Amino acid sequence: MVAGVVEKNLKEFIKRMPKVELHLHLEGSIRPQTALELMRRNDPSNAPANLYDVKKIYRFDDLSEFVQGMRNVSDNIQNLADLQQVTLELFHSLIEQNVQYVEYDCAVQKYIDLGFSLEEIVDALYRCSLEFPVKNRLKSNLVINLQRSHDPAKVSALVEQVVELDHPYIVGIGLSGDESAYPQSLFVEAFQIARQAGLHRTVHAGEAAGAASVWDAITQLHAERIDHGTRAIDDYKLVRYLQEHQIPLTQCLSSNINLNVVDGYENHPFGEFYKRGLCVTLNTDDPQVFGISLTQEFEIAAKYFNLGFDDLARIARNGITASFESEQNKLFYHKRIEKELTFLEKEIQHEYVNQVSTI
Repeated sequence: MVAGVVEKNLKEFIKRMPKVELHLHLEGSIRPQTALELMRRNDPSNAPANLYDVKKIYRFDDLSEFVQGMRNVSDNIQNLADLQQVTLELFHSLIEQNVQYVEYDCAVQKYIDLGFSLEEIVDALYRCSLEFPVKNRLKSNLVINLQRSHDPAKVSALVEQVVELDHPYIVGIGLSGDESAYPQSLFVEAFQIARQAGLHRTVHAGEAAGAASVWDAITQLHAERIDHGTRAIDDYKLVRYLQEHQIPLTQCLSSNINLNVVDGYENHPFGEFYKRGLCVTLNTDDPQVFGISLTQEFEIAAKYFNLGFDDLARIARNGITASFESEQNKLFYHKRIEKELTFLEKEIQHEYVNQVSTI
């Protein structure tokens, strides 16, 4: 019975603890009901009949099918009001989970191709971030998503636009997509432009391709952070390099399982990365596609990798360390989260003592 009380209190701690999310695609956060609304509003002749049919779009066997399913849904964002609706719903979901800081990415080229300027798109997203009063305590920043499937020259041109705009809401760029089909070498110019301008850089690597892809992200694109990095576990020298240089890995457990990157949670290298002292964070990737929340990702990690209160708190702090915030702001968030974690742990422990005493 005592073990059951411990598990219950750990789940309560996870539910209430302050969290950080750094690997989250806006287009993967569209709620099924919202997707259905967008389809009926913007493409009624091809709209699914019900929510069940919407969810069938997200059935996939590999990364390419997954990307196509994402595109089929997000293509129904046709104007800035649609984009803001999706963003505001995402923020509400994060606030409910006590996510206090988020860096999410947006595939802005999709909306530029619809005829909107980069400034209009970013301003629309930024206005969403201002919708919430301070008491909700959610700080958001934007990472510009660069898609591997686009022509490298087009990607470089987008980065040049980002640099020229110099919007305070944009903290960096991130390269996503199938790295096995579109290697890092195609995007050296785009990342060089970003680096010279002082834009932060993150790269999806070690997901659809092996450890060599992670090395390429670091050496060719000068990535400061690796999204996924799961297959880095296959290269001992790479794991040691990531540990020594504290290059963060934004890990997404459920995404990796659903996309068959890893066969089962128990075989995910997250636990090994954590034990070896790498700077790992927990994230959802595409929460509505995978039907997962950040709270649930923490619960999964606690269950499969035997994590306790201190471990979970460390992973939350890693999120701030790995963020693209300024050093001054990182210090602020570290202090605030540390204070809240300390208070929460004492409160949970007090509840545990009271519960055990009644057994």
